[in-house]
Amino acid sequence: MVKIDRLLEIIIYLLNHDHVPASYLAERFHVSVRTIQRDMISISSIGIPVYADAGKNGGYSILPNYKIKNTDIRDDEQQLVVKALKSLATSYTSDTLNSLIEKYNAIIEKEGGQKVFWDFSVTKENQQVQDMNAMLEQAIARKNYISFDYRNANGDYFHPTVQPLAIHYKWYAWYLFTYEETRQDYRTFKVARMNHLIIEENHYEQEHGNIEERMKESEQAYYKTCIHIEVQFDKDESGLIKEYFPDCPIEKIDDRVRRIFMMFRQKKDCGKHCC
Repeated sequence: MVKIDRLLEIIIYLLNHDHVPASYLAERFHVSVRTIQRDMISISSIGIPVYADAGKNGGYSILPNYKIKNTDIRDDEQQLVVKALKSLATSYTSDTLNSLIEKYNAIIEKEGGQKVFWDFSVTKENQQVQDMNAMLEQAIARKNYISFDYRNANGDYFHPTVQPLAIHYKWYAWYLFTYEETRQDYRTFKVARMNHLIIEENHYEQEHGNIEERMKESEQAYYKTCIHIEVQFDKDESGLIKEYFPDCPIEKIDDRVRRIFMMFRQKKDCGKHCC
């Protein structure tokens, strides 16, 4: 990390934490304790009030009355942004996200108490998927080809080599959106079904335009492979059905029975999605 970047990160961290030991900062920023001590001198020299407490619970702090102000966004809007970021962090592991939360906490006044809480931890996939996402983000940013072992919904195994374009969260799972040159088509893979990911050394130069648009087009092609089904149920189950299928039309048959119309994927590989 370049020194100026490290100094900024240290300032932001101290704005959100009190009594931080030099040893912890050294480990966090991958430098020596002596380097941290020199950094504190540099931070103090530019007018930021850093002080050190000795003793067992001592460490570096910034004076409590020192704040970074943000006048472009109202206080309630700032609080909402932080709450949303923290909620996202319960389901998505990312050093960049954690750093952003630290920075935003340094900007806002943390007063008044939180009134609304979100917790998406139930949607957080296992550590293997989180680690895979981190690798995929790097490959996407650097435009590296990737290859991996994959098992599709029908239990078939294969080993594709693709251009990774985006990862996205949908249907309570993470998916990888790709372009496969051998098929000359866009495909989506469920990250939880990927194994032995290899980031190839070679890069692709092909441009795909607006990736979000390509994803929408691929999804529409996927929906064309779906079929409609009708389910009949007792009227006493209406509440539960509406809760789990809120967008499906429900039709009354008689006083005792109702039916719901739903769309499901045909059990076959449509060539577009491998979910």
